[in-house]
Amino acid sequence: MFYYDQTVQELLYQFKGCFDIELSHAFLEYFRDFLRLKYHGYTLIPAPSSKESDEKRGFNHVVEIFSSLNLPMLRCVYKTKNVKQADLTSEERKKVSDILKIDDVDLSKKKILIVDDVFTTGSTVRSMINLVKSKNPKQIKVLVMSKTMDLNDQNRPN
Repeated sequence: MFYYDQTVQELLYQFKGCFDIELSHAFLEYFRDFLRLKYHGYTLIPAPSSKESDEKRGFNHVVEIFSSLNLPMLRCVYKTKNVKQADLTSEERKKVSDILKIDDVDLSKKKILIVDDVFTTGSTVRSMINLVKSKNPKQIKVLVMSKTMDLNDQNRPN
């Protein structure tokens, strides 16, 4: 929905880093009704943050952002280590699948929407897709709130 530019970065910092939970619904406000209709019948699976980060913050930021869609949500993917993606190199991010696991859940008749706040390398999303696929869902789609710009995107307007 957004490029991960300075404005989005600052808002996410205010939300996540300063624990400003009141911002949670602002991110999807403009798109909320459209997204509710588009993904009606889907179950959301949010990208996890570490248990320690959630406890420190008092909330999971991805859960809070996407809860405004009022769609069923399953928090079945979790991190086995307290690793912050922003602190990792590109090569280390590619190994995120080593620390993501999925609970023993039945997704066989569900349409799944994997959600995350920022898409950088795609490692988290790819790992989550593989984990969810192992549970044989009816369908898998991905929705991210923002995406970092790659070299081909640098000339696009904000």
